[in-house]
Amino acid sequence: MAVYVRSRMFFSVSILVMLAAGAYVSCRLLAGRQLPLWLIIALTCFILLISQTISLMRLLIISAAKIPFAWLRVGGFMACLFTTAVSLLVVRDLVLILLWIGQRMPGAAATAALAAWLNTPRADACLLGGSVLAAAFFMWRTLRVPRIREVEISMDALPHELDGLRLAQLSDLHMGSTFNGQWLREVVERTNAMQPDFVLLTGDLVDGRPAVLGEDMKALGTLKARYGVLITVGNHEYYSGLMPWVQTWRQQGLTVLLNEHRVFMINGVPLLIAGVTDPSAARFSGLSLPDPEQAKAGSPHAFSILMAHQPKDAARHAALGYTLQVSGHTHGGQYVFMFPLVSWLNRGYRSGLYEVQGMKLYVSPGTGLWGYVPMRVGSPSEISILTLTCPRPAGGDRK
Repeated sequence: MAVYVRSRMFFSVSILVMLAAGAYVSCRLLAGRQLPLWLIIALTCFILLISQTISLMRLLIISAAKIPFAWLRVGGFMACLFTTAVSLLVVRDLVLILLWIGQRMPGAAATAALAAWLNTPRADACLLGGSVLAAAFFMWRTLRVPRIREVEISMDALPHELDGLRLAQLSDLHMGSTFNGQWLREVVERTNAMQPDFVLLTGDLVDGRPAVLGEDMKALGTLKARYGVLITVGNHEYYSGLMPWVQTWRQQGLTVLLNEHRVFMINGVPLLIAGVTDPSAARFSGLSLPDPEQAKAGSPHAFSILMAHQPKDAARHAALGYTLQVSGHTHGGQYVFMFPLVSWLNRGYRSGLYEVQGMKLYVSPGTGLWGYVPMRVGSPSEISILTLTCPRPAGGDRK
């Protein structure tokens, strides 16, 4: 039986970072207020407890797999509320710093008055009320079935026989922590309606074991494409028990590529689609590390597409001759304040279309999202429809 493997690093980092954030919130809201000591202590403990919602939700998913989905929604909202409140407090403190600087300039009376008001209990109440409304709105908007995003990718190396090839990319569904079977069925229906030539699923599809999520995940077996539906795996498949999921998907007739490839003949020319495993394999004994060379070993010379969950090794893949790479993993940063960190962790490849040493790279922001904080700001979810085209002749239409 697959075992949902706990990431100790996740818990260590999550607990410490969120405790620091909780201490910051407690200090900014309670320090200097004329409140009884017992109430300050109680409120501080409550804030610190709320700060641990992300870690508590992950622990519940690991240890109590059949927890009612409604409780995950409640925990998700608390995580959204805390994240929003921290963000607004940071913004307020940045404004206060600017106002403090402004008070050194002529005519600073209004600046001083605004700064004084921003430090009042009434301003705190407005901030907390705004956090509740904003978190509810962000969460509602994020949990809907994602939009279709159509992207045209013009490529010099594309054979004319493949001009107009349509790829549907689904990535980072995170079923189990965020979404249920009904949501996935609607995603599948919307994807099928686009009539793609291929459907490519680029990892982090599950947060849980097949015994728990198998029924909901059956919807993947109803995906339709002219030539094929292919899967490569992400880090969360390893946490959820990789090989049981691989076996489950293969029994459903889906093609799972683990350092492997398939060649398709389309209009008389070969098209190679390869998939690599995830670097997370290094933490699990007996599982293969990503091997993009092995993934295309023995293949004919052909236009090649690589499915790699993480985008950061794109330069290596370009050097091996891959023509297009499709990836996910980043969630597009998911939350605007996280964009710089996510970009840095992924060597600058956060979301969208890039050119890497002559190879095209498309990084999906994700069809689902990381469920422990079910909100997106600045990076909406999408069902990606990638249309591959030959360059248009200058001054005329493509022939």
